[in-house]
Amino acid sequence: MRLLLAEDDIKLGKAQKELLELSGFEVVWATDGKQALEDFCTAKDSTFDVIILDWMLPEISGLEVCKILRSYKYNYQGGIIFVTAKDSLEDCLQGLEVGADDYLVKPFANKELVARIKALGRRKARPYVDSIYQKNTVSIDNNLLKVEAAGKSLQLTKREFELFSLLFINQGQIIPRSVILEKVWADNFDISESSLDSYIYLLRKKLTDFSNLITIKSVKNVGYILEIKNRD
Repeated sequence: MRLLLAEDDIKLGKAQKELLELSGFEVVWATDGKQALEDFCTAKDSTFDVIILDWMLPEISGLEVCKILRSYKYNYQGGIIFVTAKDSLEDCLQGLEVGADDYLVKPFANKELVARIKALGRRKARPYVDSIYQKNTVSIDNNLLKVEAAGKSLQLTKREFELFSLLFINQGQIIPRSVILEKVWADNFDISESSLDSYIYLLRKKLTDFSNLITIKSVKNVGYILEIKNRD
C-alpha cells in the first residue's frame, strides 16, 4: 500500500515514516498542507491508498486539505485518517463531516495506526461510486467526463463536468451559489460569482442539443437548479 503522511512535527513525522515503512508501506511524507496537496497532484499516476493527515498543519490545515481532496476537482476516493490532539466529540464529527474515514487521537499506539490503515485500505479497495450515474434518461460518466441522453453524447471539460454533475445529482433542488463555489472551486478561494455565471452560460450553450430535455434555471439572488423533463 502507498501512503501520504502529512505531519509537521519533524521528529514525530520521521518516526512515523520509519515505522510505516518497516510495516511494509511505501510512504511519501509532507511537512505542511500545501506540500501534501502538491505531493498528491504529482503522484496522480500512482494514487495513494490511504492519506494520514495531522489536523494542525501549516500553510493549509489538515481539515482544509481533506475538504479539497474530497472535492469534485480531486475526487479522491481512498482512505483518509486524521491524527490529532483534538479529542472532543465535536472535533471528531467535524473531521468526519469533511470526508475523513477515521480519527485517531494523539498519543496513540503505533500498532493501532498500522491496524487502522490496513483495515481502511481493505474497505476502500472497492469503488467509492460507480463511474456511470443515471437519472431518468440522462447519464453521466465520471471517468470520461461525458453526458449522454436521447442517443447523443456531450464531452465536457473537467470543471464543466464538475459543475454539471453537482446540479445533475441534485436534480430538482436549488443549489445556492455559495455551495456551488465551495464544492466545484474548493481549490480556488478567489473565484467570483461572475465566473460562476460565465461557466453556467458556457454549459447552457453546450447543452443546446439537450434543451428539450435538460434545463438549468437561475433562481434570482439564490443559485441554480437543473431540471430534466419527463419524456413519454
